[in-house]
Amino acid sequence: MRTLRYLVLALLFLILVVVVLGFFLPAKVQMQRSIEINRDKAAIFDVINSLNNFNKWSPWFQDDINAKYVLSGAKEGVGSKLSWQGNNKVGNGSNEIIESELNTYVKSRFYFGKSDYPAYSTLTLEENTDSANSQSTTVIWTFENDFGYNIFYRYFGFVLEDMIAPAYEKGLDNLKNHVESLPLHDYSNVSIINVVSEKAYIVESKTSMKQEDISSAISTAYSKLMVFINRNNILMKGTPKIISLKVGDGAYHFLAAIPVEDNLLIDEMDEIKWHSTYQGKAIKIIHKGSYRHFKNTYEILTAYLQQNKLQQNGNSWEDFVTDPAKVSEENLITYVYQPIK
Repeated sequence: MRTLRYLVLALLFLILVVVVLGFFLPAKVQMQRSIEINRDKAAIFDVINSLNNFNKWSPWFQDDINAKYVLSGAKEGVGSKLSWQGNNKVGNGSNEIIESELNTYVKSRFYFGKSDYPAYSTLTLEENTDSANSQSTTVIWTFENDFGYNIFYRYFGFVLEDMIAPAYEKGLDNLKNHVESLPLHDYSNVSIINVVSEKAYIVESKTSMKQEDISSAISTAYSKLMVFINRNNILMKGTPKIISLKVGDGAYHFLAAIPVEDNLLIDEMDEIKWHSTYQGKAIKIIHKGSYRHFKNTYEILTAYLQQNKLQQNGNSWEDFVTDPAKVSEENLITYVYQPIK
């Protein structure tokens, strides 16, 4: 009887030691792995910023190819969500993007099974400026978890890195293979058309290359045009345009143009001039989304010119198809044109 009492006391003491030590164990666990991918940040960001693409590189997808997946929420960016139900290796859970910064990082929140403790996963993109490959990017995949006061999970955190690190390394390898297998550029929104000339009133302007200065200068130019058009009861015809005259050397030189009926008898006035737009063959790209992302579209334009050995034949311009005052930023449509020979 005395032996049994000693065993019980020893067991209680052991439990007490385990609990006390558990409180001194770190509640937070962090693990990260990285890989170099021979593509620019924009190409990688397009893949990781939508959970619609996750199973194309996920390290767990092959563990149960019959698992059920449900996509919900936003198509891309914050709110993009993937839920799943699978076998014992895959289990049940959900993954949702909670933070996203263009071409910089994507952060997701995971729930596994019935756990009340979410885990967090962040994919960070860093351009390799010292690399011989001008399109090389380091992708850092970070796992984070906070177990709070759960003693069992704190002990579990000791072996967690050894358990999940191989999967993260495999996932990064899959991501590299997937991204590098994609075409360097998506030309699905590119076409070659014949453009018909339009008559337009224009205002010429020049500003710095700062985005806020460009936006302000364009807004001012359009305001002048609209005052002139409204004052003279001129009927507009076609979409507003920005014709780029010169980009670089710290300056942006452009024409703001509004097409109108071509049988007008109204004279030019001060800065307001009469103009005939380009007519002939041109590359047309449909740009969807924010004006801040024009750089990506013009990179596609440059690549298309080079790949197809086409020569420019004048200044590029943008047709603003949708009104930013009436349409959300992600739904804006702009046609970008480049005259070619």
